[in-house]
Amino acid sequence: MSLHSRSRDEDVKPSHWTVQLMPDGSGGVRTFRVSRRVVRLAAATLATFLLLVIGFIASLGVDTVREIELLRLRAENQHLSRNLAEIQGQVTTLSESVDILSAKDQRFRLLAGLPHLDEDVRAVGIGGPAIPRAEREEFFDVAPGMAERTYAAAYDTDKLLRRVELLSTSIDEALDSISVHRDIFLSRPSIRPVQADESWISSSFSRSRHHPVLQYNRPHPGMDISARAGSSILATARGRVSFAGNRAGYGKTVELDHGFGYRTRYAHAASINVKRGQLVERGDELGLVGKTGLATAPHLHYEVMINGRQVNPREFLLDDVIYE
Repeated sequence: MSLHSRSRDEDVKPSHWTVQLMPDGSGGVRTFRVSRRVVRLAAATLATFLLLVIGFIASLGVDTVREIELLRLRAENQHLSRNLAEIQGQVTTLSESVDILSAKDQRFRLLAGLPHLDEDVRAVGIGGPAIPRAEREEFFDVAPGMAERTYAAAYDTDKLLRRVELLSTSIDEALDSISVHRDIFLSRPSIRPVQADESWISSSFSRSRHHPVLQYNRPHPGMDISARAGSSILATARGRVSFAGNRAGYGKTVELDHGFGYRTRYAHAASINVKRGQLVERGDELGLVGKTGLATAPHLHYEVMINGRQVNPREFLLDDVIYE
């Protein structure tokens, strides 16, 4: 046989395989002859089977993961639902508390001299948290019930926050007003400057009065309160001493600047117990009753001025008893 023909024979693939099983012990050798086609078919079948098994196992794994994820989502949903219910309950409770505070705020504003807030203003209008439309629609598509409860709670919470902010602003405004009113009240002359048992109003405010020393008629821009010498002279309101010394005709005199346009003058004192620039409170002792200046007997000459204009001091006496 030629070399060329042998090579072509060697290139021809076998159409069968022979398998021999040789036991370790005694016994004959078993020989099996398997065709190439059968081997291919068996290999394809085995591969297909393995692929099916792998796919089945993979699907079981995916289903298991999905089941676990579903259980987790269900647990989270239940947890969120419970939390949402608690939030709704808390919002309701807080809303009721804000209603009570709102009613009290209205009374507070009345005491502060402020007008009531309009009902529309107190309702703080409409609104709510700005949720993107796409997200809202997606939420409603997935869980309409939960979405409705969630956005209702968000709206109520936002409205509650705006009501609280309005109340805070209103209360601050009322506090400021009350503070101003309080300062005005403390600075407004309102008590008798001499409160000794034996004291009385001996001469009232007059545009024309006969002067006991000068012996002719002239305005009497204040009030005279007769009392024993040495009786206490009291500040009729909070103020700062703007003058403490001798004035012609008035003798030893104390003048107070109370702010808000109010000023008071205390004249004919025997002695002065305060200094210029000193801050005094209503009821503090300024000096003692005497008869310095143009005076014939111990008494206090008391004047009240508003924005530089002398007014009748009796209009500022809020004491229960006025002796005359």
